[in-house]
Amino acid sequence: MLDRLALAADQVHAWVDEHETLVRQAYELGAAQHDIAPHAQVAQSTVSRILARDTTA
Repeated sequence: MLDRLALAADQVHAWVDEHETLVRQAYELGAAQHDIAPHAQVAQSTVSRILARDTTA
């Protein structure tokens, strides 16, 4: 059971990373934050926070 839990946690992290990457790509392609938010199913402030995060660390 614990191995399955660890695997599920890894999958969640991978999907969160993919979600944030897609938000960044949409913005880079010219989509406005208020247009991205409903498609990403998050608040516009969350889109702003995603875009503000330093991804180089």
